[in-house]
Amino acid sequence: MCKMTGEHNGKHLKKDNKLRSGRSTVTSFVRFVNRTHRFVDIVWLNYEGARVKYKTLQPGQFVDVNTFVGHPWIFRDSDTGDHLVVQLREVFEMTTGWTPNDGVPPWRKVINITIPVYTLKDRSLQVIRSFVSRDRIPQLDIPKELKEELTVMFEVSRRRKLTDNPDSPIAHSSQDVN
Repeated sequence: MCKMTGEHNGKHLKKDNKLRSGRSTVTSFVRFVNRTHRFVDIVWLNYEGARVKYKTLQPGQFVDVNTFVGHPWIFRDSDTGDHLVVQLREVFEMTTGWTPNDGVPPWRKVINITIPVYTLKDRSLQVIRSFVSRDRIPQLDIPKELKEELTVMFEVSRRRKLTDNPDSPIAHSSQDVN
């Protein structure tokens, strides 16, 4: 019987607390479906824990992926880098899969990518970020702590764009999931 029955929040951590893919020969067949109105980057965390952008999905689009048990995937808004989720979790990882010894043909598990429930504060900062350029943050009539958080959001987005550039030295370094 086919053993593809579940998945969990990835736990393949090494001493440095980096989430990464583990070695596996058990194949899992998934279909990632973008159920948001955003462009979504599908990102595989490789054996060193570095992010490898697999594909960008348009709203409503899907991609079939042949992956392995123990390989974590994360999902980000292509424009902002905001975290997206599957089954209410930021990290997706199949824990069971298929081998030729199963005796039945493999099947593809549908995985829906959705928007998490953001806190009111986080969603408000996202909206402000979409209307204000980074250089205008100091002029906003909001608390200093929120200005600092907006600045961090812009910096994270800038760094993410650098890591998406294959010519950038940052693109070849390990990254934390958060």
